[in-house]
Amino acid sequence: MARNRRQLSDELSTYGYVFSLKKAVVRYALVIAGLFILGRFFGLHLIPQIVLFVAGMIVFPLLLRNTYRNRYYQQKFSDLNIYMEQFLYSFMKSRKVLTTLEDTYDLFEEGDMKKTIGKAIDHIKNTYNESDFEEKALKIIEKNYPYEGLTVMHRFALRTEALGGEYGESIELLLESRRMWADRIYSLQQEKKTKRREIVLSIATSLLLCSMIYYMSGRLNLDVSANPLAQIITVVVLILDLLIYYRADSKLTAGYLATEKNLEKEHLKQYERYQKYGKGPLSALGKRTARKNIQEYIKACFPEWLMQMSLLMQAENVQVAIFKSYDEAPAILKPALKEMIGRLRLDPNDKKAYTDFLSEFTLPEVRSTMKMLYSISEGKGGEARGQIADIIRRNQEMSDKAKRQQNSDSLAGMYALFLAPQLTGGLKLICDMVLLFAVYMGNMSGGVV
Repeated sequence: MARNRRQLSDELSTYGYVFSLKKAVVRYALVIAGLFILGRFFGLHLIPQIVLFVAGMIVFPLLLRNTYRNRYYQQKFSDLNIYMEQFLYSFMKSRKVLTTLEDTYDLFEEGDMKKTIGKAIDHIKNTYNESDFEEKALKIIEKNYPYEGLTVMHRFALRTEALGGEYGESIELLLESRRMWADRIYSLQQEKKTKRREIVLSIATSLLLCSMIYYMSGRLNLDVSANPLAQIITVVVLILDLLIYYRADSKLTAGYLATEKNLEKEHLKQYERYQKYGKGPLSALGKRTARKNIQEYIKACFPEWLMQMSLLMQAENVQVAIFKSYDEAPAILKPALKEMIGRLRLDPNDKKAYTDFLSEFTLPEVRSTMKMLYSISEGKGGEARGQIADIIRRNQEMSDKAKRQQNSDSLAGMYALFLAPQLTGGLKLICDMVLLFAVYMGNMSGGVV
């Protein structure tokens, strides 16, 4: 228990919470007052009221953590969004990573992002014995703001500074990718606010409906609320509603980083299971379901790999660009890339190495892209940079739709939490009506006698 409290305290400190005895006393006093009013509204006696207080005191720090976590991730998202936009516009002018970082640093007020950029600048200025000091400096920022789009942007800047070449169109593509990402997150945040409000209204409506039975019993001069069974059921329902809200609040306060990383881990595990499926009706059904989910995730990740290819192909041929893209490629693509690279090492002109890439999944966009890359590798395609830019734009739109669908799917489970208060409220209502009927019949019997 002490260890859990210490972990919670450390997590709150990470999110910027500063303990204040005065604020803590005020907050807990408000919680107790709210629970007291709720208890009186349902006519709770002393012991049930104390049980409700204890439950509230246990859950409140967790709700406080969710609140600070939500603010923390919203601020990180806002800072990262501004940083990426300013970095790209500044780099377009200077073509120097250090100058770009210094320009971006001046844009921020004192805070975590400014401090992180400052560390990266100091690393570049004060490192003399490393050949990749700029890359390590940028990784300081990537470690604190782990978003794949940020890594792609930084790799682009490093390669452009080192190799030169045309970069205007690539920056436009990166800016468009950033805009789509920001719009998705803003949209997701609004959807989460709506879901939270719906669940709160569901709980409030459920409790108001439950209170109607007490109003009816009062009109009939029958005190149902004082019954020990009614007291127990009321406390259980109130605690369950409190836990339902905490569960919903926890799901709805996960930040953009948690969402992205959890999706990646989930789909990688699903891909591993997909590879192990055997034969038989059940395996076929499971494999078909897994394939559909993996296809949607690949659609979201494929444009990121194409962006890397576009940058690499400014200085390398297609085969070398594919080899060099492996380390930074999305994890879900690496098994297929590894197989493709092995075949190209044996035969650089192997057309099927291109067309077989992810062929087990029904992805027309991927197939047409790989045919185009093969055509360019054979010198039969048109202007490579323009072709890839057009493909990236189409795939970015495809990726944006896929990720928006993933966000919607991630919120689909919230409907069960929306219904849960109605179920707990219905249970209480049924029990109270049975008690009311029993008390009423008991009084009628007593009157007859």
